[in-house]
Amino acid sequence: MHLHPLEDELLSSWLIRMAHAHYMYPTTFLNLHIKNTRTNSYTRRDIDFYDNKEFFDLLSKKSILSKSELLNMSLRSQEGYLFINQSLYPPQQIRRLIDKRTHFGLMYCPKCLETDEIPYWRKKWRYFFYTACPKHKIFLTDRCWHCYKPIKLLKMELTDKINYCSNCGADLGLTDTHQDNIPDDYGLEAIRWFEEGLERGYFKINRQKVWSAMFFHIFCRLYYLLDRKQDLVLPNFLKLNEYKDICKKHEVYNSKKASAVYKIFYVNSMIFHLFQNFPFNFLDFIESNHLTYREFTHGFKYIPFWYENLLMELIPKQNKIGREISESEVVGAINYLKSQGKIVNQLNVAEVVGCHFTIHKRFVGIYKKLNFRNY
Repeated sequence: MHLHPLEDELLSSWLIRMAHAHYMYPTTFLNLHIKNTRTNSYTRRDIDFYDNKEFFDLLSKKSILSKSELLNMSLRSQEGYLFINQSLYPPQQIRRLIDKRTHFGLMYCPKCLETDEIPYWRKKWRYFFYTACPKHKIFLTDRCWHCYKPIKLLKMELTDKINYCSNCGADLGLTDTHQDNIPDDYGLEAIRWFEEGLERGYFKINRQKVWSAMFFHIFCRLYYLLDRKQDLVLPNFLKLNEYKDICKKHEVYNSKKASAVYKIFYVNSMIFHLFQNFPFNFLDFIESNHLTYREFTHGFKYIPFWYENLLMELIPKQNKIGREISESEVVGAINYLKSQGKIVNQLNVAEVVGCHFTIHKRFVGIYKKLNFRNY
């Protein structure tokens, strides 16, 4: 029995349909026909991000699909489009299946499963930016709302369709998501924008084409900068209060009442917001939150040219070296603090001298030398 993959089908989804077509449990089917030389269990690894060459060679040999067709179902096919690293584990752009803090299972849209002639699981449901279904206008969910267990496809029971909970057997297509949490149109527009850019392979930003992999590389940094919780200032973003309310719920952690997908939805919407009406929304974010060039670039091993060029236009790079500082200036600042009865430390001395207390290397060197002498 050979099955062709459906549109945007996830590799694990196709493998489970193949197993059920042969009247076998998924793990039995994999271990019997596609033996793993590294480990005896496929349930302990993320099979959709698996990069074992021998595994795909065996799949190609035992099915009617070519190796390229099989790799196209793998999340690895998005390397160069959604992410650029070659790690063994999914990058931030791809949602991990198991996370002890956020309790992610495999996310899905119940309405898609309900209306599918042949229910199956999409690759895009694993993308970090894909938090809601633009077609059905509902949030994705990561668990069965009957028994509240995370979705694990490889543990699914033998059925004619793969839209049932592996724990209790409930029909996942009948899952009723919270009606008070229906996504707003702006957030859905953001998901469409991300999805279209990924499909094209580029985004149009500031009148230039930006390679999608480079955009999503920066996407991760912007997510970190925007997720400031109650400290975030973004007056032109209409859903700011909703985002802050969700952050408050997460302070009192309860996985049944607050799902991380809602917060991610709004932060992703804010990233979309930054690039609309460019550069005014972006500038408003920088100025309102008092951000510096360093905060947008710190920790990057590689900074794309388009991003660096964009920042240089909006927020010029600061001079980290600063003016020349003499030893006598530092000594004078120390004497001044002592005469005023104030604490003499590196921070206070730097404020008197007029430089940054850790970035200015010349000042740090002089202060440490004087401190060593017990001035």
